[in-house]
Formats: sequence, C-alpha cells, structure tokens
Amino acid sequence: MGVLVTLAALAVLSACSPAEKPVIALRVVDGQPTVVLAECAVFSAKRIAVFTTKLTPTAKWAIERDGGEEPGTVTLLQPPPGWRVLEQSLVAFEPDIEYSVAAHGDRNDAETVRFTLAEVTRLGPEQVLVGSGDERKAITETAFRERAKKVC
Repeated sequence: MGVLVTLAALAVLSACSPAEKPVIALRVVDGQPTVVLAECAVFSAKRIAVFTTKLTPTAKWAIERDGGEEPGTVTLLQPPPGWRVLEQSLVAFEPDIEYSVAAHGDRNDAETVRFTLAEVTRLGPEQVLVGSGDERKAITETAFRERAKKVC
C-alpha cells in the first residue's frame, strides 16, 4: 500500500512541474542583447530576468508584466511599456562575464539561455542564441520558432 501512495504522490508532483519550454532566444538589436519570445499557447511571459552567473554578489535586472501585453522582443535593461522593474542591480553588460536570461509564466517557465556579450554580438542577422551550458548554440530564428511551435 505504501508503494502505491508513493507512486501516486510522484505522479502528482511531476504533473505540477511542467517541463521548461524552449520559447526564448537572444539576438542583438541596435547593438543591445534582446530577448526573442516565440508564440506559445501554453506559455506567456509574466517575468523576465537576466543575471550574472559566476559573480558574487549576483547582479540582476528583472521585470514583471504590469498590465501590458507580451511583446515579441524585449531589449534587456530596457523595460517595455506595461512592464515594471523589480530589480536593477545589473545596469550594463560587460565583456567576458557570463549571464543567464530566464522568463517565467503562470503555468510554465521558459528554458534559460546563457550568454556572454561576445557570443550575442557575433550572431548573424538571421541568427539567435538558444540553450545553456554545452547546449547553447546559434540557430536561425526560423528554426527557433519551428522548435518552439512543436512543443507548444
């Protein structure tokens, strides 16, 4: 009987923790790192944050939707209309510092994207950066949107 209760509890817990969605990427717009948000029926960004990954203390910039719509892109360190700044200890991007950007929704979170300023500024005009750690790579924006569409 104890095994059945444990299995039932695990099933409930796994149902409450949906997988992160590959619905954010990074590109450069006018020389600034910019988050690209793919359309997704099961994900709508409510909070977006970018933070340093290997510095202590961590520097962070975070925004939250405050009645505005979800934009297709968000230039980091510049809140879009209808969003409010929650934290702003990160005020500029520095070379050779690794950052992570995350987007959180009501039901799901997006997969994080790790980057350095050099990685993002090297992207071609049709490219975006996706993934974290060894999994991060440059792909076309079309491939990013197709991949997001498959999981949404």
